[in-house]
Order: sequence, then C-alpha cells, then structure tokens
Amino acid sequence: MYSYTLSTKSFSRLYVSPEKAPLRRYYCVVPVSEIPMAWSNWLEVNARDSSAKGRVPKAIRTTLTDKPEWFAEYNRGLTLVASHIEWDNKTNRLTLNFDDRSYHGVLDGGHTLQAILDDRDQAVPDSQSSYCNVEIFTGLDETEIADVVEARNTSKQVASKSLLNLEGSFDSLKQALGKKAGQISWKENEEGAFDVREVIAILTALDAGSYTSNSHPVSAYSGKEACLKRFASDEYAASYERLYPIAGDALEMWDQIQYSLPGHYNAKGPEPGTAGKFGRLKGVKNTPKKPKHLPFIDETTEYDIPTGYIYPVLSSFRAMLEHENGHWVWGKGINPIQLIKDGIAADIFISSVRESINNYHNPNRTGKDTQAWTSAYQAARIYYLER
Repeated sequence: MYSYTLSTKSFSRLYVSPEKAPLRRYYCVVPVSEIPMAWSNWLEVNARDSSAKGRVPKAIRTTLTDKPEWFAEYNRGLTLVASHIEWDNKTNRLTLNFDDRSYHGVLDGGHTLQAILDDRDQAVPDSQSSYCNVEIFTGLDETEIADVVEARNTSKQVASKSLLNLEGSFDSLKQALGKKAGQISWKENEEGAFDVREVIAILTALDAGSYTSNSHPVSAYSGKEACLKRFASDEYAASYERLYPIAGDALEMWDQIQYSLPGHYNAKGPEPGTAGKFGRLKGVKNTPKKPKHLPFIDETTEYDIPTGYIYPVLSSFRAMLEHENGHWVWGKGINPIQLIKDGIAADIFISSVRESINNYHNPNRTGKDTQAWTSAYQAARIYYLER
C-alpha cells in the first residue's frame, strides 16, 4: 500500500445513490505544490499517455505560467481512483491510499499532472498560488474502473466533431456509408446510435497503409480525439479516403465481433477440450435483462464487451487487405463478416487478447497492450497467407 497525505483548501463528499455502494466520490481543491511527484508513477489506469507536447499540454502550462491564480477555474483537474481515503477536518489534511497500479491512480488528467510537475521543476514564479481540482473515487471494481476511464476519455473536446461536420469533412464518408450514416452522431447533441469518433477510430484500426506487422494503431482504442485530429489533417486525409470502400464492412465487423465472439468462445473454449465461460472474463458484463443493440447488423447481445478487447481483433483484419486502384479492398475475395460469423474472431481473440486478459486482469491495460495487438495481427496474417 502507498499512502499520500496533502493539505486541502476545501473537501466534500459528493452524493452517490445507495444502490451503487460501496462506490464513494469526493471532491477537493489542493495546492499545486502539494501534488505528489510520485503520482507520475500511477498512470496505468489512464486510457491515454500523458505528454509534455501538443496543444493541450501547452495550454495547461500557459495557464500555470500566465494566470496561476486561475488554474482551478480554467482546468478540469485530476480524477483519482483510491483504495481508501481519510480526511482530518481539524488539520484539513487528506490521506489517500493506492494499492495496485492496475486499479488505482490518476484515472483522468494525465496532461494536467505532467504540466504541474514540469512547472514545479522549472520553478515558474507564482506557481505557489495555483490550486488544482481533485476528484476521488473509492469502491470502484475492475469493470467499473474501465467504464469510467473510457467515458471520461471520450467526453472531452466533443465540439471538434461538430466543426468538422460543419466544414463538410465527413461528407465523403457519409456517402460511402450510405444508409449506415443515419445511425451515426456526426455533431454534438445529434441523436445517433454511434459516435463519429468511434467510426474514425475503427477506420484508423484498419489503416493498412500506415501501420505494419510491427506498428499498431493502439491510438484507435486509447485516443479517439487523436484519431479525429489525424483524420482532419492533410497528412492523413488520403489514408482514410482509401478505406472508404470498406467503411461499411468495418462497422458491420465491429458489431459482428461483439455478436459472434461470446458464442464461439464458449464453444471453442480457451483451450482445446475445455468449455469457455466468456461472461467470466474480466471486464465483460452479462446483461440479459438489458441487451445491447448492435445497430449495423440489427441484432442484440447480452454481453457488454470492453472495447479494449475488440480493437486488437478488429485491427488484425488489416492483414487481409490489398491495395487496388487507389483503395483498400479485401484480398483473395474474402468476406470478413462471414469469417467472423464462422469463428475466426474467436480464434484470434483466444490466441492473443485472452493472454493479455490473464496477465493484467484490466481491460484498459489490454487495450494498450502492443503484444496483444501484435499477436492478433500475426494470427490473422497466417490465416490469410494460408488461405
């Protein structure tokens, strides 16, 4: 167990409905100078890697430098997952404990943490007048942590998709998707079963021109906004256009993997001769009373599968793409949706992703595990070459 004690300028316990027990939420404001340097070693639960480069980190550093007294008002702050906390209302000292890096640490705000620690190292004047908002969760189990991580990291900067839609950047993709485009939310507050950022991430996962057997589009899982920015750039615009002929297939594949994988896994078993129990895999939720609708194949499934398990499998199919007349097409006349129905997704999952699940017991960690992506790609590539 690792324990950290820091002073607070305010502390409150936020309301959580009783049926969510033992979940608890707390909120406090902490002097920037009190943020422990050691928290930089507790970023495993964060879906995105922190960085000192880029527009967002630069904006955070600018606030710390130019308007440190406004930092708490300008910045969302840090979101933590702790095993236990104690607050002393006489001394205004907060003590929180982290036990396991797979489940505890900085869930959201990695860029903010990096900027704060860098700012302190550089001894920026007036940094002592800065305060940081800190939200703390306790009582989250493994699957709930993965859900909160994914939700917190796909809710930011939603306006960017609206701007791209207004500019007409999605028009060609909409045309390529045909009727499927009606299922997608292309701008902020638009109804749709699927978010356009997820669509762009799925296409990124299948970008056979930009990624190889040794480099994988892990950002498709961990950085939806980064994928959207990549899509909007002049450098990669053509890469996405080459994928438009298979864009409809890609969305059906996404749904078909979720629909077919549980049954095939249970039938094949994790090992020859053993029965599979898909619903017992870490992070998988079995919700028969509230089935999930899969809009692109118009089916429902009682399993809610972490996207960190789906992306490596989906991305492996780029091994079966061939470049033809300036676009990507399925090689050797294969039908990827039928292959998934026949069980190839389960084969790839068992040979690659399942090992990562066993190693880490954490959907977010698996989604960023390059070895899982590599193994999945190799399995798909061998199937394709031997076909």
